[in-house]
Amino acid sequence: MSAPRTNIDKQTRHHLVPIIGIIVAVLIAILGFLWWFDDETSNPEIPGEVPGPVDEVPAPAPAPATGTETAPATAPDTTTPAPEAGGAPAE
Repeated sequence: MSAPRTNIDKQTRHHLVPIIGIIVAVLIAILGFLWWFDDETSNPEIPGEVPGPVDEVPAPAPAPATGTETAPATAPDTTTPAPEAGGAPAE
């Protein structure tokens, strides 16, 4: 079955805006994909490498000039002593 009254000029005018919208949407999707693909392939991540620019990575602290090794700081003991056996609880 075909349309009873076909007017190609009128149909062209009515469908022009949706067709242009579809073309614009497809172009935006293609440009977004190309931007993403370029971003993913231009600077690949290497396993074990610190991400980001080298200028932002802090340099390690210099070793002491005396040549002696220093031990890492330990946290103070904050535990409370256990109550003595057989005694009343402290108040």
